Amino acid sequence: MRCLIILLFSILSFSGFGALNNVHPPVGKEANADSLRIWEKLNIKSDAKINDLLIQQAEQAKKSGTTSGYRLQIFFGSGENAHNKALKIKTEFLAVNPEIKAYLLFKSPDFIVRVGNWRTKSEALKMRKSLTLRFPNAFIVADDIAIPELNNHTN
Repeated sequence: MRCLIILLFSILSFSGFGALNNVHPPVGKEANADSLRIWEKLNIKSDAKINDLLIQQAEQAKKSGTTSGYRLQIFFGSGENAHNKALKIKTEFLAVNPEIKAYLLFKSPDFIVRVGNWRTKSEALKMRKSLTLRFPNAFIVADDIAIPELNNHTN
């Protein structure tokens, strides 16, 4: 019985070490800069149907020019002066943050100002923290964002 346990333990140990040697290859400089199809560059084993769905999602995102992400909503309001207030808030934001896009939306009966194009919620949270003094009521919303351009740094 003791020999069986030792044999079983040694087999499991060797199979564990074999998994450690199966390191994913790094993405090279020649890799395609298409961030929507990053899974193709990774060594992930999955069902072919999942890959088909991922390809469909990437193609749909390319057609629309958007992907799912996050923005900060810094204003919403309705009424007589809501449009003017929204324009004022948007202008005020762009004066302080000209590198971040701001969007003025109208969803009846509200005017809404949303800012940013972040892929992750943590990126939006960082920006929200930096805006708390000027825009204390800002909150994160899930939205379709413009596909961010990649910075392709090749040495």
